[in-house]
Amino acid sequence: MPILKRNKRGITIAEVLVALSIFAVVGVTFVSALGTNFKVLIVADQRTTAESLAKTQMEAINNAPYDSTAPYTYSKISGIPAGYDVNIAVDLINPETGGVSALDLGIQKVTVTVTCQQRVPPEVLVLESYKR
Repeated sequence: MPILKRNKRGITIAEVLVALSIFAVVGVTFVSALGTNFKVLIVADQRTTAESLAKTQMEAINNAPYDSTAPYTYSKISGIPAGYDVNIAVDLINPETGGVSALDLGIQKVTVTVTCQQRVPPEVLVLESYKR
């Protein structure tokens, strides 16, 4: 019968603790990276939605007939998602000076402002164009 040698060592508690701590650091780093990526995706989605709303609203205004009666309002597009607000401002422009005019001389500066209320502080996107 062979003689069994008892000098083989197992894993010590110190080795187990070092391995667990390395695993924990890698795990925490991975989870925090996932959380950061998730936040970035949400912000990118909100900005894309706001930009799309502003461009769609401006396109609708550009396709609408020129409004020559005060208070120079253009209708808002339908289907604005919850958490977003669209505001339209119209300034009359003097074509000779390029400044704001009290009289309608045929050029309007249209400003579309989209506010995303889901962000703190709310994120604002502004799009400007001229209408003749």
